[in-house]
Amino acid sequence: MQAELALARTLSLIAPLFTCLSEEEYAQVLQSGAGECARSVARSLARSCDEADSWERALSASFGWSDRAAFQYSVLSSGMPLAALPVESLYKPWSQEPGNGYGASRGLFLGDSARHMQVVYRSLEIDVPARFAAAPDHLSLLLDLLALYVKCENRVAARDLVADHFDWLESYDGTLSRRAEEAPLLFGSGAHVHADTLDAVLRGIARVRALLGVTQRLANEIAARSGQPALA
Repeated sequence: MQAELALARTLSLIAPLFTCLSEEEYAQVLQSGAGECARSVARSLARSCDEADSWERALSASFGWSDRAAFQYSVLSSGMPLAALPVESLYKPWSQEPGNGYGASRGLFLGDSARHMQVVYRSLEIDVPARFAAAPDHLSLLLDLLALYVKCENRVAARDLVADHFDWLESYDGTLSRRAEEAPLLFGSGAHVHADTLDAVLRGIARVRALLGVTQRLANEIAARSGQPALA
C-alpha cells in the first residue's frame, strides 16, 4: 500500500506542471515539493547515465515565475506559434467512426479519446474543471485520474487507462523537440530583445520533456504491475 501511495503522490505532484498555471498556483506547486519529487524519481527511473544527467540538468535548473510564465505562454497556450499542448486528441486521428469526414484528421480537440474520457468522468461523478472543457484528455487530468486509480489500488482501471490513453506521449515528445528547434528561428529577428524569453522557452521545453520521460516510465511501471507490455 505504501508503494501505491508514493506512486499516486508522484503522479499528482507532477500533473499540474503540464498545464498553464497562475503565479499563485505555480508557487503552490513548488511548495508542494513537486520539483524535488520529480528529480528523485527521475534519478531512479533513468536508464543510462546520459539520460540521468540530462533529466537532472533540466529539472534542477532555476525556473522562477517569470521563466514559467514566458514558457507556458509560448508553448502551453493554444494558438501560439510554438504551441505544443499535451492533449491526447491532438496526436491521434480525430475519430474512428465510419464515414466521419474528419476521422483521419489530427491536431483537433475533442476527438474520440476526449469523448471517452468524458464518459469515464461522468461514470465516476468527476467534474472536469472549466479550463479543461475543450480538453478532457489533457495529460494533467489523465495523471490525476491515474493517481486516483493507483491510490485506490484499482489496478485494472489503472492498466486500462495507461493502455488506452498514454500511447501518444512519444508523439508529444517529438513535437516538443521540434518546437525547441523552431524557437531560435522565431525569436531570431530580435535576439537581443527576446534572449531571456528564448532561454526560458528552451529550458521550459527541456523540463517538460524530462517530466514526460518520467511520466512514461511511471506508466510503464503501472502497466508492468498488471502484466501488460510496456509502452514504447
